[in-house]
Amino acid sequence: MPGKGGDAIIRGNTGPGRTTVTKHFHPAHRRQAIQWARNLFAHPFYVLDTETTGLGKTDEIVQIGIVDMSGAVLFNQLIKPTIPIPYSASSIHGISDQDVAAAPSFKDIYIKLSMLLAGQVVVAYNMEFDWRMLEQTAGRYRLPVLRIGKRDCAMKQYARFKGARKDSGRNYVWHRLSNAVRQEGLNIARAHDALDDARMTLALVQRMAESS
Repeated sequence: MPGKGGDAIIRGNTGPGRTTVTKHFHPAHRRQAIQWARNLFAHPFYVLDTETTGLGKTDEIVQIGIVDMSGAVLFNQLIKPTIPIPYSASSIHGISDQDVAAAPSFKDIYIKLSMLLAGQVVVAYNMEFDWRMLEQTAGRYRLPVLRIGKRDCAMKQYARFKGARKDSGRNYVWHRLSNAVRQEGLNIARAHDALDDARMTLALVQRMAESS
């Protein structure tokens, strides 16, 4: 998705207007992140990702990808938004107005998506962004907010797992999904494709669960 993983990345440069990030590992927080990942695999859960027309309050979803805990594809759908897809977004995820011209609208897939996610534990990399986009897009059609069992953010848990902190020492650094996958030696698929991003998120959670 555009902006997947937030704006914070690991940097080592210093100087006016620059952010210095230093390595700091808190063993207890790392263990908690590992346990979070292990607990996920004790029960069924889904991993979701979206691609959108942008990052703003009026932007909409143009693709949703969902896999289950085994990696099986549950949902992979291009979605036609009510607004044009700007070049700034297309240049990131590669989805153009032409690609979604014959795609269903969010309203068309809402019932299927709602039934799929009802009561489920759902994980996303930067869940706050994906959930906001789901709410915004549903709101465009005056549809109810999707009812799921629980929302979990793999990005925040991976930040605790990795343990890199800013100079202030107050917050963990958020890693872009592709950077996180690379750091763990995992295969990088097509970044900013909703289905492949969901698969990479699942692989990252699996790596955390297998860690010691």
